[in-house]
Amino acid sequence: MAQSLTNYDSVLKDFYEGVVRETLNQNVTAFRVLDESDKSWSGRRVNFPFRTARNSGVGARAEGGTLPSAGQQGYQLCQITASYQYCTMKISGPVLQAGKHAFADAMQSEMEGCTNDLINDLGRQAWGDSTGRIAMVSHSATAAGCTAIGVKNRFDTPGFHGARYISTSQLIDGGTTASPTADFSSATVSKVVISENASTTFDEIQASAGGLSGVSAGNFIFNRGAGGIEMMGLRGLIDNFSATNVYSSTGYAGSSVQGINRGSVSEFNSIVLGNSSVERVVTPQLLQKAFDRIATNSGLEPNLIWGHHDTIRAVLEGVTHDRRYNSPDFAVGHTALSFNGIPIERDRHAPHNELYILDRSVIKLYTLSDFAFASRDGSILSRSSNEDAYEAYLRAYKQIAFDGSPKGACVIRDIKVDF
Repeated sequence: MAQSLTNYDSVLKDFYEGVVRETLNQNVTAFRVLDESDKSWSGRRVNFPFRTARNSGVGARAEGGTLPSAGQQGYQLCQITASYQYCTMKISGPVLQAGKHAFADAMQSEMEGCTNDLINDLGRQAWGDSTGRIAMVSHSATAAGCTAIGVKNRFDTPGFHGARYISTSQLIDGGTTASPTADFSSATVSKVVISENASTTFDEIQASAGGLSGVSAGNFIFNRGAGGIEMMGLRGLIDNFSATNVYSSTGYAGSSVQGINRGSVSEFNSIVLGNSSVERVVTPQLLQKAFDRIATNSGLEPNLIWGHHDTIRAVLEGVTHDRRYNSPDFAVGHTALSFNGIPIERDRHAPHNELYILDRSVIKLYTLSDFAFASRDGSILSRSSNEDAYEAYLRAYKQIAFDGSPKGACVIRDIKVDF
């Protein structure tokens, strides 16, 4: 007698929820590095106050002089809402019944693939700004039937993503942050060409005929349906609203972060050490400057340095003359790198040309619901309404947010990575 879906569903449920948690801990660097917040959710969001101003009623006075006018502490209400993350899958009835072990093998492959794909997207989102933009268009595609566009890469301006966050078969939208589908909607990517030559300042995205028609230079590419609702990432958090970014605007995530206006509340801005989009070699002095700025502005000491592999390699090159070799074997390369005794984390999803330095206590991972396949009705698998197939989806409700002073974090931009 063939194995029934009813009997086998409980096996899937018990087995795969454990695998999902283990895989995510191993592959999303942000979830491994960042601590979980112990703040509890209340209704739709987490609410807590930030102290943003001191009491002004202080000062020296002459004998018999009038005391300083009474002041008060300044507070701002911080609000954190979850981002809702999903990955859906579907498998046909014939595949499930193809053989004695086909059901388990097919389900394992699809569920592991679903998990890995969500892992990859969350790794990218952890470095984003919640807007969902994954590339900036450099070459317009206004003609009907257009099949290819160019997107700016790091050879155009340090910090641009190029097409590194886009993959074959991905569904993408094109437009502005205010209207992510203004140019086109749901185009299927057929090919991605990444430039490794400094003379080519764009990467190419190809799609089926007409799929990219109408996109304008200066607009953005988004993951299908995710414009404006992604998880907040480090690029959006560790920012200063007065600093011009790679998109020639101020504030990657806009003026309001966690419900606080960075344009008027300066204490909610982080430290940005930029160089006006001109690449420069990172030096020990520049790294120490970041450490000193964090200490003087927040009273905290950094315990985490984080960046893309290319940026970390550039840091290694920049501090070569200050290294001391104690190994009698004169080994080359590096498996671990530190500065001021602080380990440096490498993350393939991190932005190009940028290094993030922070006290880990100021940024936390908030979880409303952890990773699991939806099964509130008692079953992970649901029958498709109009075809011989079964569906399931993985979900998690999470957010990355400040839990301490934003000035306990700094980003060094415009780092030269090509030598």
